[in-house]
Amino acid sequence: MGILQKVLRNCLWQLLSFLPKDQKKAVCQSYYGRGYSDSPRAIAEELRKRGWKVYWIVNGPEAACTLPEGVIPLKIDSPKAIYHQCTAGVWVDNARKWAYTQKRGRTCYIQTWHGFPLKRIEGDVEDALPTDYMQAAKKDSAMADLFLSDSRFLSDIYRRAFWYSGEILECGFPRNDILFGEHPEIKEKARRALDIPPEKKLMLYAPTFRKDKGLEVYDVDYARCVEALKKRFGGEWLILAKLHPNIADKAGELGLDPRYVRNASDYPDIQELYLLCDAMLTDYSSVMFDYMNTGRPCFAYVNDLAAYKDDRNFYFDIDKLPFSRSETNDELVSNILVFDEETQQAKMQQFRREFGMVENAGNAAGTTIDYLEQRRNFS
Repeated sequence: MGILQKVLRNCLWQLLSFLPKDQKKAVCQSYYGRGYSDSPRAIAEELRKRGWKVYWIVNGPEAACTLPEGVIPLKIDSPKAIYHQCTAGVWVDNARKWAYTQKRGRTCYIQTWHGFPLKRIEGDVEDALPTDYMQAAKKDSAMADLFLSDSRFLSDIYRRAFWYSGEILECGFPRNDILFGEHPEIKEKARRALDIPPEKKLMLYAPTFRKDKGLEVYDVDYARCVEALKKRFGGEWLILAKLHPNIADKAGELGLDPRYVRNASDYPDIQELYLLCDAMLTDYSSVMFDYMNTGRPCFAYVNDLAAYKDDRNFYFDIDKLPFSRSETNDELVSNILVFDEETQQAKMQQFRREFGMVENAGNAAGTTIDYLEQRRNFS
């Protein structure tokens, strides 16, 4: 974006923010315009059921194609997008808004955030983050009217490290509502989209990214994993690899052997893959805490523990994770072969108790909109 475009954008925000608000209009966004996904999607669905007009910020035509009929796309930073944001009664987002954003008048901003953290974030690692991001984060927290939390632990982080003193609703993440039902139609849609044979059992490999965005750490021996899964759980297995959005465009460089693993990095909604898959493999990603709601087997593969810990360090001892941890492929295969369901279930219950984790039995989105309509008189 050129200098003149930035000046125009900033002027529009300043001027249009004084316009009256439509109290039944919501503008939602997920990960800076990446498409219809995550907790904003779940909230948008609930808003639509209740008769709201829902607009969605997108970063291009590809993201716009993910929207269902009735959800109106708005190109990020366009005059039309700024107008609708400035006149909306509600904003919903799962990432920080940039510092040029202006919120005035009776707009309620719901910040859903995007995960239960293992590594330190926001104000707890202020020196490690870019200055412009920190400025935006502090303004974002000042604008927010409600943060959503899945635990006492995360709520404490909001208070301490997010510069936030407003209201917090501990109801779980709306994106996980889907995990409390069977949804066979969603599973079938995902299988068709990824061309997965119906007889295949699936493990989702969903690691996070490294600060250098390198691929060296993604050295899982997929063939051995598939064989171990077959021996321990029975059936024919396939691994779906979904890299973090920050490096998803590099997935083709991994040379994935289709006999054992398929690239699912472009699949738009990871929650649908949680539903589809029978097990998960990850590293330090918060996806493990979402997947925990399924009760299915989960394994952590961390072959660069010391280096990753030196980056931002962790909020708690990684040994507290309720899943087996492997640092080599040999250990990973062994941990798959000796997996014990009762042991994992007991560890998950202990983890939930210690960190005060909550889920609303599949109704976090409904609880959020009930709050909006009842507590803030948006109805």
